[in-house]
Amino acid sequence: MKILSKSSDETTKLGEKLGRSLRGGEVIALYGDLGGGKTQFTKGIALGLRISDNILSPTFTIRRDYQSKNLNLLHYDFYRFDIPDQELVESLGEGISLENVTVIEWAERVEKHLPKNTIKVTFRYVSDNEREIETNREL
Repeated sequence: MKILSKSSDETTKLGEKLGRSLRGGEVIALYGDLGGGKTQFTKGIALGLRISDNILSPTFTIRRDYQSKNLNLLHYDFYRFDIPDQELVESLGEGISLENVTVIEWAERVEKHLPKNTIKVTFRYVSDNEREIETNREL
């Protein structure tokens, strides 16, 4: 499925729609260039999960955790790693559970470690405000 988002607000709303449909145990892999909308989409997922915290990119911390009433959002960012070390990959696997929703920015760097049922979302730059968003799951 391909969608054209014409603003960061639209990207957030698409993420929110996905977030409302999540029940726990899902892994969402985000692909795309810098400034593509990955963190903005994650902010929407958090809203859909009813998380009110300010969602920040975990580029320098690798992972940020957020809690809603029923689920945890584990937000990874592997931008700084061409090949993440074994400890990071293991922490990724440990986080996949029914109590968590796992979002991974720069997922191509851990592709071989992702479960087969991973929700994949790719962001392509169209213009300063527009992004083409392609996913293997209906939003």
